Amino acid sequence: MATITHKQGDTLEWVISLTESGSVVDISDWSIRAQIRQNDTLIATLTTTVTNASGGVFNLTATATATDSWAAGNHSCDIEFTDNTNDVFSTETFTVTIIEDISHD
Repeated sequence: MATITHKQGDTLEWVISLTESGSVVDISDWSIRAQIRQNDTLIATLTTTVTNASGGVFNLTATATATDSWAAGNHSCDIEFTDNTNDVFSTETFTVTIIEDISHD
């Protein structure tokens, strides 16, 4: 399982390119969502923005204000896709480690 590290109070922006067997996946007319959870408690629903549908590129983001309230520690995340035929599939679950922010107000 992969691990991504993020610091409390920092803007989160992940730019993701969806590929399958090395080929770009066209995500036109797809819905995409991602949540970060600690155990079963929802920490955040990330904002999804498709930036290049035919190229399979989208962003997952959260504001600095939002991440400031995320508890330090390990959390779980995955990305769920619903394609244009209503098939639903998700990425492997990965760990998001939130690190305490030292420089803050």
